Amino acid sequence: MTSILSNFFISAIAFVIVLGILIFIHELGHFWVARRFGVGIEKFSLGFGPRIWGKTVGITDYRISAIPLGGYVKMVGDEPDAQLEPEMLPLSFTHKHIFKKMLIVAAGPVFNLLLAVFIFFCFFCLVGVYDLRPVVRHVEKESPAAEAGLHPGDEITAINGKSVKSWTDISRSIASAQDTPVSVSIRRGSTAGDIILTPQAKVGKNIFGDEEIKYDTGVTPYLPMPAQVGTVAEGSPAQAAGLQKDDLILSINDHPVDRLEDLHRLVSQSNGALLSITIRRHGEIQVLQVTPVLEKDTNLLGEPIQVYRIGIAAPRISISESDWIRVRRGPIDSLWEGFRKTGEIVHLTLVSVAKLITGKLSPQTLGGPLMIAEQAGKQAQSGIGQLVEFIALISISLGILNLLPIPVLDGGHLLFFAIEAVIGRPVNLRFREKAQQAGLFILLLLMVFVFYIDIARLFR
Repeated sequence: MTSILSNFFISAIAFVIVLGILIFIHELGHFWVARRFGVGIEKFSLGFGPRIWGKTVGITDYRISAIPLGGYVKMVGDEPDAQLEPEMLPLSFTHKHIFKKMLIVAAGPVFNLLLAVFIFFCFFCLVGVYDLRPVVRHVEKESPAAEAGLHPGDEITAINGKSVKSWTDISRSIASAQDTPVSVSIRRGSTAGDIILTPQAKVGKNIFGDEEIKYDTGVTPYLPMPAQVGTVAEGSPAQAAGLQKDDLILSINDHPVDRLEDLHRLVSQSNGALLSITIRRHGEIQVLQVTPVLEKDTNLLGEPIQVYRIGIAAPRISISESDWIRVRRGPIDSLWEGFRKTGEIVHLTLVSVAKLITGKLSPQTLGGPLMIAEQAGKQAQSGIGQLVEFIALISISLGILNLLPIPVLDGGHLLFFAIEAVIGRPVNLRFREKAQQAGLFILLLLMVFVFYIDIARLFR
């Protein structure tokens, strides 16, 4: 009970800290750009509800309000029908040029995205990111790397003349080269040299399960895991068939099994049919019969799925600490990496939103305040680095969410201003109010739905 209360307390505190930082940065964006364009600020509030502390500077009341679940900036003349004294008109948001108003509105989400860029920049430049050393541990038979003469133990130092520091650098260089030949500089013992190899196009699957073309050379920074039995689940098909710990699986239905991935693939594609599994046990070859069963699971996105399994797990194999390296980059490279990583997450988020709208992605993948609080608590207990990285991820999501063209969100305001720029006059006030009411209704429905998913997830 004490542990549950402790976790709840940590999650609640972490949630308030995360939300407070994100809202402050978001509202700071609106505030800073508005001030640059000469718009008066009446209130800058962290939180909603009654004012519990604050300080007035000029016409601006900087305040902390009672409910720490948001925040806002109240600008002079931010309502189209606001009645203003003549001397206040130069400070009025409504009376500024249309493009200045658009920049002020867009600044909040943009600052959220820039916060993520800054966090990633600090990780790459100041802290460093752990990655695998650019050392070949395994070369696939008959692969481009094998044909070019790469050997296990070779250290890759450059690709097409560009220095590589980690295995991630290698993966990106190969992906960008696609199927064009690349020059790979290697160090083998005390000798160095260059080889030419051509990446091979293969059909793979992305995080959403969609097929896509990937380019591979047939080398990995780790040894492939053999299809060896680590544990056998009680009451599983594997136990009923007689599989035991340390059995090495050689083939399934006469299909060779060279590694763990082959085993998973053949079992998952079995559709529950009887499988003939050839194993080696204490040097002896045996053939066992096993029928996979359908089990519930979740994919990488948290969607409920069903997969065929036989009830075995591989032995734990860890990568040696000596294979890891902490990579720090220079300021320019780190800034580029910050924008690149933020861009990758933005792209992933937009694709997710599109798939949700088209029904290709389950709504069960959505997470609301409860899930954010839970994850914030977990990251806080894991360390400050994990919590800061979590803040970057949520900041990106908040920025993208606010840019959606839904009235009452920043994206909705941008939509109205875009229409105004096209037609040459503001959108009809009554229509705008009705649209905002509809947008608020949609957001409330979405919030209720997400809360329901959060609660259902807790009970799962």
